[in-house]
Amino acid sequence: MKETGLIPNAVAMLDGLCKDGLVQDALKVFGLMREKGSIPEVVVYTAVVEGFCKAHKLDDAIRVFRKMQSNGVTPNAFTYQILIQGLTSGKRLEDAFGFAVEMLAAGFLPNLATFTALVDGYCREKCLEEAKSLVEQMKEKGFYLDGKAAREYLDKKGPFTSSVWEAILGKKGHSMSLF
Repeated sequence: MKETGLIPNAVAMLDGLCKDGLVQDALKVFGLMREKGSIPEVVVYTAVVEGFCKAHKLDDAIRVFRKMQSNGVTPNAFTYQILIQGLTSGKRLEDAFGFAVEMLAAGFLPNLATFTALVDGYCREKCLEEAKSLVEQMKEKGFYLDGKAAREYLDKKGPFTSSVWEAILGKKGHSMSLF
């Protein structure tokens, strides 16, 4: 499939089906691609994972993600981010944290959007102390947090609760200086 230049079209088709809520049809197309001997690449799997996340079928998203791995296709940072953000949106915070840890172990760092979504989810669904603990655990596992970039992101993409600010930056509210 790659040799014929059909990968971008296949991804667009899978993404379109998923966005239209036709996830089962997308899986049929995905299956046909595999039957024809074309091994789907990470972008194709990511499109299916994203479709399941958008359709709130998080167990299916995880299943496809794990199937991708068992088929020897290594997820990239974007694949992890799609799954983590989907799980966070679906309030599956422990699963999201588990995939964030796996992402770090695989050598990828979550971007600020993914990291902030996870912290925000913890602040909303759990408590500030658990969110702070999450931040510390992520740092211990290799996540580097650039305080200045985090502050700019929170200012630009907010509003975020003071709990999110405090969990990420160790300070309440956005009016406080980092230095």
